[in-house]
Formats: sequence, C-alpha cells, structure tokens
Amino acid sequence: HTRDSPAEEPETSHFTTRGLVIEGGALSHILGEDLLEEIFFAISNTCDAVIACRVSPKQKALLVRLVRNYVEPTPVTLAIGDGANDVGMIQEAHIGIGISGLEGQQAVNSSDFSIAQFRFLENLLFVHGKWNISRMSTVVLFSFYKNAIYSTLLMIYGYENLYSGTPLVNQWVGSMFNFITAFPILFLGCFDRDLEKHHIRREPQVYAPGPKNELITTRICLRWFFLVLIHSMMIFFLARPCIILAGGMTSAFKGLMSGTDRDSPGDGEGS
Repeated sequence: HTRDSPAEEPETSHFTTRGLVIEGGALSHILGEDLLEEIFFAISNTCDAVIACRVSPKQKALLVRLVRNYVEPTPVTLAIGDGANDVGMIQEAHIGIGISGLEGQQAVNSSDFSIAQFRFLENLLFVHGKWNISRMSTVVLFSFYKNAIYSTLLMIYGYENLYSGTPLVNQWVGSMFNFITAFPILFLGCFDRDLEKHHIRREPQVYAPGPKNELITTRICLRWFFLVLIHSMMIFFLARPCIILAGGMTSAFKGLMSGTDRDSPGDGEGS
C-alpha cells in the first residue's frame, strides 16, 4: 500500500459468538468456592454455549444448581440425559428428561418425561409444552369462572328475595353442579389445541408467552371477571320471567311493601 491509500481493514461481524469449554479437573477447584463460582458464572454468562467435559455425576448436578442459584430471576432449568451418570443432574433440575437407549433405564426412571431420541425434544418442548401450558391456564381460569358464575347468580337472587334463604335451584342440581360442569373443562384440558402443530414449528416465537407468564396475568383475570359479571346478569335477567311465573320471586314489592299508599297497602299481589 502507498502512504496515501489507507490499508484495508479486515471485515468483522457485528455478532460475536463465544463459547467456553471446561474440564472436570478445573471444575473440582471452582465448585464449592463462592468467589470462584461467581467468577465462573460471570464468564459463562457472556458465552453463547458452555461445554463441560469429563465431569462427574456430582459435578453435573452442581452445575445445574449453579444456574439455579445465580440467575436472576430464578429460571426454570431442564436437564436431559441417557445414562446413570446423568441421574443427579436430572433430579437437580426443575424438569428432567430421560432418553431411553443403550445406556439403560436409570435416567428414564429418574426423569419427569421420557423420549426415545434426542430429536424428539423439539416437539416435546415447543409443541406439547405450548399446548400443555395453554390448556392448564384455560382450565384454571375456566374453573374459577364457572364457580364465580354460580355464586354471582346466588347473590343476585338472594338480593331479589331479601336474603330470605329461598333456594335458586333444586338441591340435586346444586349438588351435581361441579360434577356435571367438570366434564367440558376436563375435555378442554385434554384435547384443546390453540394452534396447529405445523404452525408452532414454523413460528417458534408463539412458545414465548408461556415462559413469560403471559397466559395468566392481571389483565386476563380482569377480563374473565368482567365476563362473569356480564354473563351472570344476562343469565339471571333472561331467566327472571320464568322464575317469577314459577313462584320463585316475591310479589311483595308490588303490593304490601311497595310503600305507595300507607292507608291502602294492597293484598300483596300487586293489586
């Protein structure tokens, strides 16, 4: 290059990928020492991947515990293994997955979930995990919803009857309410699929609301609360004429208790 022309700078990527490889011998000096653990975790936290090789089963479990202790907020850890030396790690993690294979069944017997091959982990997490947390969230909200509807109807009916204790429904209906209404909720919790499998695999970002706890939030709970109020009012006031015709509502407010004429209170039937 001449003095007048600057030297060409090598092209650099905007994204730097870092990895850390550590052996069991080095971990034996780090694990158990608070200061060294903090330094090790600080370095590991700047890496995209950390590979620990030639480690003992105890060291695998301690590495999982290290993540649980130093990550803020506390994460949900997952450990996967296929042999007896992975049992400690699987039991230390929040979720343990065992792979059944040539290594035996020790990892499978100690795990929460079992898969036949490692490649099935994608479907287990992103598809079935997505469906499961969506189902469980809906089941919890739906269970509170149906009981809140029933309780609100009883409160409105009690107010209309001056809290006289008059039952709104037959005793058998009240006793069987939770049993009968549990079937649609159970069916929903077992078979509901909010998104199709191929769409979840094509758009993995739809999995994010689950770990971020966005399926049961204050806003969603308030939405269900207002649904309870609206649906309770609709059910009661649409059924009110039928309740009156069946003699389930007092007509005293139209007669004796109307207060329109103290000298002529009426006959209690509105006349």
